[in-house]
Amino acid sequence: MNQTLFVSDLDGTLLNKDQQISQQNLAAIRIFRELGGIFTLATGRMEAAVMPFIKELDLDVPVILYNGARIYNPITEEVLYDKHLPLLQELWQQIVSSLTIDVGLFVYRDGQVYTPNRNEIVKKHEEKDQVKCSLLTENMVMDRITKLLLISSDLGLLKAVEQLVHDHGMPNEIVYSEWNYLEILPPNVSKGNALQELLRILSIENAYTMAVGDNLNDISLMESADMGYAVENAHPDLKKMADDITIHHEQHAIAAIIKKYLIEQGVTLNESLEIA
Repeated sequence: MNQTLFVSDLDGTLLNKDQQISQQNLAAIRIFRELGGIFTLATGRMEAAVMPFIKELDLDVPVILYNGARIYNPITEEVLYDKHLPLLQELWQQIVSSLTIDVGLFVYRDGQVYTPNRNEIVKKHEEKDQVKCSLLTENMVMDRITKLLLISSDLGLLKAVEQLVHDHGMPNEIVYSEWNYLEILPPNVSKGNALQELLRILSIENAYTMAVGDNLNDISLMESADMGYAVENAHPDLKKMADDITIHHEQHAIAAIIKKYLIEQGVTLNESLEIA
């Protein structure tokens, strides 16, 4: 089993509604790893927003962050893979000018997150991710940008920004990580591409990869993995792409996938291994 890599999304997948990893999921991951499996994360979050879960899981392999724009080794604290958005000042000014009070704008750069306006949407996101945004100043150099995130319940406005970026012609990837989260990523960046880069970094021969997610930013992960799972609460389009659909994330979906896999591998789940 030491050639099996299991990659999980965080929000809406591994984490429950309280932003916690259930004891059932923790136990299943521990058993999977004790039996030789390799477990890691692929998330849209930044380092600071993921570190509490890395520590809780005691992960010792690199994690995929920013929806694939960066691969980070939590043991050595090294950035192993890093992509940047070729954001021009003209486009940036047009994006900022198009915003209303109903939009939260986040700029991720060099492991930090900035915002031009700490409105209620920004404050709510800070609370969810447990990461404080720094205020974006006018003299900040807009280079080495990892990604832009816009949050709004006004989908028309998000679509207008998406069209603005498209019309400008800047090389990029756009993905919705939640129904109201528009992410502008560097060109050729996705969780799926990052998974292939992670395999190269880990140098696992004949690796078997499993992945699980819940939203549109996980489609490439499903396509890249040998076995792609969608949680029951996943976006309908992700369910169409997945190889299998597991239970709701609130019902300890990661534990269910691991149990199913271990049984398929002929592992006898006695009382000490009963995980879900």
